[in-house]
Amino acid sequence: MSSRFTILAVDSDGSFLAEIEATLRIEGFRVIKASSLADGRAVLDSQSPDAVVVDLRLPDGSGLELLKEARARADRPVLVATAELPDTREVVEAVRRGAMDVLEKPAYPERILTLILPALEERRVDQRRSRRESSPPSQLSRPPIIGSSPALKNVLDQVERVAGTPSTTVLIQGESGTGKELVARAIHFDGHRRKSPFMAINCAALNESILEAELFGYEKGAFTGAVSAGKKGLFEAASGGTVFLDEIGEMSPGLQAKILRVLQENSFKRVGGVQDVRVDIRIIAATNRDLWSEVENGAFRQDLYFRLNVMPIRVPGLRERREDISELVHFFLQRFADSMRKPIQGASPEAEQLLIEHPWPGNVRELRNVCEYAVIVCDGPVIEARHLALPEVPQIVGQPRAAVASSAVDSASDNASRNLPLKDWSLRSMEEELIRMVLSETRFNITRAARALGINRSTLYNKMRDYGLSRDDRRLMRQTV
Repeated sequence: MSSRFTILAVDSDGSFLAEIEATLRIEGFRVIKASSLADGRAVLDSQSPDAVVVDLRLPDGSGLELLKEARARADRPVLVATAELPDTREVVEAVRRGAMDVLEKPAYPERILTLILPALEERRVDQRRSRRESSPPSQLSRPPIIGSSPALKNVLDQVERVAGTPSTTVLIQGESGTGKELVARAIHFDGHRRKSPFMAINCAALNESILEAELFGYEKGAFTGAVSAGKKGLFEAASGGTVFLDEIGEMSPGLQAKILRVLQENSFKRVGGVQDVRVDIRIIAATNRDLWSEVENGAFRQDLYFRLNVMPIRVPGLRERREDISELVHFFLQRFADSMRKPIQGASPEAEQLLIEHPWPGNVRELRNVCEYAVIVCDGPVIEARHLALPEVPQIVGQPRAAVASSAVDSASDNASRNLPLKDWSLRSMEEELIRMVLSETRFNITRAARALGINRSTLYNKMRDYGLSRDDRRLMRQTV
């Protein structure tokens, strides 16, 4: 699996490099370490890092030299760090040569990530826009939505209706992993805005200040680390197209008010700006929460809820459309078999039946991950039951898997009536158990585990720390093959 971004870190302090590498790798970055100016130049010659973090004073020269070369070869963000209080002239020179900021050590990796990530995301958006503008229209196609069940057909009918109204706001609701973004993309590519950008952002993945800057953009000098020329936000970058706000229920009340103004006035102000910026976009929002309950609890603005809920679409959970599971399994197995160049023809009847009966708390996302794992570990032409990394669910004779959960509740009630010790059913305990199970099934692959749980890597890493879980704790890993 490819890394999120590649960072070149150049510093003579080995412990500082190790700290940067450990922190950024958890976030999915690839880190290349260099301890001198010469080594840093060699990396720039042989590879193309997305960003550079360089010490001002290196054993064989000044970090300013590498800064100049890194910026000259590509428009990549560069941060300068130093263990000593830098001379004012050095700071001015670093900024003049294109440094985002000059940090005095200890420059914590988390701080570096906060400064450099928005610039990296902006660079990625610019690169995608350039590729899109040079791509033939045939490549800008509607993503596949697999299935023919009545529940899914109802969703597709709603997609067809709203796709023809280019300004109607859409609120997509459903559990994590049901494919809400696929529905949003289908609305965009089936509609009149298909030739314009589709921009997506997860509102739960960024803190309030970074999310605001990503959505609205910012002016020069709006905050520490703001690039010299300012930047456009997603609303401006998506002009004429669609902005998809995933997990909008996680957005802070302050940002909710600003989103409401965009919906009502089709305008906004950049962070640190005074001029209104007018845009022509369609906003599609998604959430796995009950937003009306959030409104009643005071956690979500009522006026924004009604403004978003013009065209509500509910995406059903996979257990509500089990008729589609076989078709989805065939699609995913074929896709992964082709990409891994394996001669897999399908799943055995026993394996397919297990997949159909599984409760799928992670919905289509979980099914996709199970199929990917099965293709990886299968060496023959047919996926067998032993290749499926499904959670261990107690089997009750004559009772389908979907009924096991209710049986567990009944059993707990019986134990309570007999004054027997009860399992810890607290939300915290159940969350810890679920995370342990998913980490075990994914063999501590943080990216796959976070995807299956419907959270980002940072959130999963924080929860692992809270529960005392570590990549080194191999006792949790279950040998399934």
